[in-house]
Amino acid sequence: MKKSLLTIAFILTAAVVFAGSDPLKPTMARAINLDEVASSIEYPTESNHNGVEGTVMMQLSIDENGKITNKKAVTYPCNKLKEAVETAVENLKFEPAKNGFGQAVSSTVKIPFAFELAID
Repeated sequence: MKKSLLTIAFILTAAVVFAGSDPLKPTMARAINLDEVASSIEYPTESNHNGVEGTVMMQLSIDENGKITNKKAVTYPCNKLKEAVETAVENLKFEPAKNGFGQAVSSTVKIPFAFELAID
C-alpha cells in the first residue's frame, strides 16, 4: 500500500509540475546582435529619394547550432529595402531555440525591420 501511495504521489507531483506546459514546444531562437545589425543598415539612396518607407518582414530558419539556413522577405515596400535587409541579416548571430528539455532545436523566426524617413 505504501509503495502504491508513493507512486501515485510522484505521478500527481509530476502532473502538477508539467501542467499547462508543453515540454516539447521549442522556445524562440534569440538574435544576439540584432541591434548592431539593424543599426548598420543604410537607407538605400533611391528609396530615400523616392520617399519609400515601410517595414521589411524577414522570416529566418535557424538550425540547432544558431545558424541561418533559410531567409525570406515575407513583406517589403520595395526591392531596394528588401535587398538591404537581406544583406544585413547574413551578419545576425543566434542563440538557438530550445525545447522543454533544454535541447537545441531548429526553429523559424520573423523579424521586422522598419524604415522611416526623417523630416529635415
